[in-house]
Amino acid sequence: MEIMKKTTNKIIGIQTSFQKSADTGIGILNGIIGDYLHNENSELAVQMQFYKNQRPIFLSEESFNQEYPNPSNKICISIHGLTNDESVWDFADKAGTNYGNKLETDFGYTPFYIRYNTGRHISENGKELSQLIDSLLRTYPVKVEEIIFIAHSMGGLIVRSACYYAPLQDYGWVRYLNKVIFLGTPHLGAPLEKFGNIVSNILKKIPVSYTNISGDIINLRSAGIKDLRYGYITDEDWKNHNPDALLQNHKMEIPLPKNVKYYLITGTVTKNPDHIVSQWFGDSLVRRKSATGQSHGKHKLAFEMRNHREFAGFSHHKLVNSSLVYEQISQWVSYGTTEQKLQKIRLSTGSSQSGNIVVGRNLIRKQISGVLNLVNSAILGGITQLEALNNDRITYKVLNHIPVIHHFSKEIEQIQCKLTGTLLSNSRKFFGHTGRILKVKKFI
Repeated sequence: MEIMKKTTNKIIGIQTSFQKSADTGIGILNGIIGDYLHNENSELAVQMQFYKNQRPIFLSEESFNQEYPNPSNKICISIHGLTNDESVWDFADKAGTNYGNKLETDFGYTPFYIRYNTGRHISENGKELSQLIDSLLRTYPVKVEEIIFIAHSMGGLIVRSACYYAPLQDYGWVRYLNKVIFLGTPHLGAPLEKFGNIVSNILKKIPVSYTNISGDIINLRSAGIKDLRYGYITDEDWKNHNPDALLQNHKMEIPLPKNVKYYLITGTVTKNPDHIVSQWFGDSLVRRKSATGQSHGKHKLAFEMRNHREFAGFSHHKLVNSSLVYEQISQWVSYGTTEQKLQKIRLSTGSSQSGNIVVGRNLIRKQISGVLNLVNSAILGGITQLEALNNDRITYKVLNHIPVIHHFSKEIEQIQCKLTGTLLSNSRKFFGHTGRILKVKKFI
């Protein structure tokens, strides 16, 4: 029995390590092209769900009994940012420790962690999050009396979007919402996405095929990333508008829900928060004014600045798993708490391990299938691009008429023709005209 137990634990450890690495890559992929994966019904498209220990939590009595044997009437929902998953919350020096389970230990909140496709529109994720919370409250073993959110970066915008859509969907969970803690959330937009928008427009203006292709490639970034340009949180912000138009802000004015306490945490790239670099770049991705909603225009948010704390020298991603940040979070959470510090709620760790192995295998199976399908699509797209480049001679037609230059350009043109011709010939022979070279079943 002891040998069997050790073997099972070893298998679970290997599987967990593999799954974590795979999930990290899939999170990044979803952040970059998640809208495409969703529209193609790809196995790699992340479905919004509650997760715990790298496994999805199904909203059922059996699942709650297994994963939450001592549910509280207070819940804390953590929602990550772009390209991440729920594992980003874990402290680097304390595996399995994060803001959610520390609040469980210190204040009795039952922690939930959202995983979602960060490449989809923020408003689409907002509506889905609102629906998921409603489903949670309907199936939760005890009546929920308080909800708090801890939201990082894009996750904060999705929380605001969910709050906006909840009454429109006739969901009443917002009335239980007590506190929202925003960590580096770009309420007024992110400068890096504005820069990407400018660069792609400049490249598209240059009348050379290669720069046009470069502009097209940059514009392939996901809808979720483009929503970060100005912090879009509703469908109306982006519908019927060109997402690649140069610096056009169509954002609606959406007030904050009332009777909710908001807390803001920001970071700076330098230890001196007044340094010009920190003034311009904030925590490297989000500036202070955006993270605190401080605008001279109509999009200013009514946050109380006394509920703002800045951590100098903390970059954007350091805000999600720091013991110092947790100290501030716990101080805010304790406001209004009159009872003594709650005793630890001990979670059962004796859950069905064989069931976990089956769930893990099914996830890996789906992910491998999704990878192969994506590779097949990329190959077909690559062959198409090669054909387009091979047929494009506009640049050389111009260069070949310029004295002196034409001697070099003609030689370069011939070299390119040979290279692309050989690549196309070999690609078609090896991959086939369909571009579908990998058989999914052989790998599963």
